[in-house]
Amino acid sequence: MNILVTNDDGIYSRGISLLVEAAREFGDVYVVAPSSQQSAVSQGLTIHEPLQIERLEHLYEGLTSYSISGKPADCIKVALEYLHFPIDLVFSGVNDGPNLGTDILYSGTVAAASEASIFNIPSVAFSTDFGCFSIVEEELVSTIDYILRLQMPTPGRIVNVNFPLNKYSKSKGFRLTTQGMRIFSAKYRHDEGKYWQEGNWVDVQNEKNTDVTAVTEGYISITPLGTDRTDHELLRAWKEDHHDL
Repeated sequence: MNILVTNDDGIYSRGISLLVEAAREFGDVYVVAPSSQQSAVSQGLTIHEPLQIERLEHLYEGLTSYSISGKPADCIKVALEYLHFPIDLVFSGVNDGPNLGTDILYSGTVAAASEASIFNIPSVAFSTDFGCFSIVEEELVSTIDYILRLQMPTPGRIVNVNFPLNKYSKSKGFRLTTQGMRIFSAKYRHDEGKYWQEGNWVDVQNEKNTDVTAVTEGYISITPLGTDRTDHELLRAWKEDHHDL
């Protein structure tokens, strides 16, 4: 199995190094990742400026690695449409920070997995709490093994994985979840003529079966995602109410 590993924190980040080493146990690994921090860029593409594509010979022993001066989605397109790597599965992460609930709308980590799904390639996005890699170090390989044994990654879909919050030293196991709600409340700091966006997440009550609740309770959350954002339930209701349309 040929596995492409990417992320949004940059090719030199701790999370991607852990994911690369874990992925080695499951197949042949290729690495294509941003040259710099690209968090919260969602599924943007670089189309108004040139891309720099640099082969890194000694970053990971025995692996083909490329650094891209672009976004996570760019990395997927470069790997598949320029470098023509024969990829069977995409791993994105491990992100330094959760990608829960509505975080996925902004996440470059999930966006890379989403871009792969557009190419009909199964993909998995991995995230952990800020600065919390201890559980990842101990349980990443077993998490990947669980996901693959249950054949969770399927063409055109994304498996979104979040490790527990940093108050836990180990997980309580796996929980299959739905996407919850997590709202970022922005504040703006003015400094020398520039405005910096800061803020924090609003405390939102989530259902028991959501990803937000799972990691809060110490579980590894596994959520299936798709790229179709059609509200099918509302569409059916419209059709029932307006038969003439």
